[in-house]
Amino acid sequence: MLEKKLGKRRFYKLTEFECINLLKVGEEAFKNTYPKSRDGFAVALMTVSGNVYTGVSYRSDTATLTMHSEATALVHAAIHGEKNVVAITGPNCHICKQLIYESSLRSGIDVVVIIREGGKIKQIPISKMMPYPWPEKLNE
Repeated sequence: MLEKKLGKRRFYKLTEFECINLLKVGEEAFKNTYPKSRDGFAVALMTVSGNVYTGVSYRSDTATLTMHSEATALVHAAIHGEKNVVAITGPNCHICKQLIYESSLRSGIDVVVIIREGGKIKQIPISKMMPYPWPEKLNE
């Protein structure tokens, strides 16, 4: 993982091995979706310390209480005291992009979304996926 600067925020470029590993760990977590195995979504994320955490969707019968895999992964990392996320696997729905973007604003790290597209691995900063973000910056 290589740290770079993008304006006021930091950006981390992962190695191909790190990207492949994150995608693999996310795919392995897919078996843990709730209530049925392999029915939903799963992701993996990496923190600044290099630790990897997974998240899976946790479906509710009401649908409104369903937790998305990105949210559970961010919570999983936070429970372990890690709030500086550098990368997360995707693709992600727009609600989750917003959550990742807000995490990015708070940490000062432009979180990279790792996806496979056309047989290639891409690293896309969350700021590039949010052309009209809300909020544009934190009012702290």
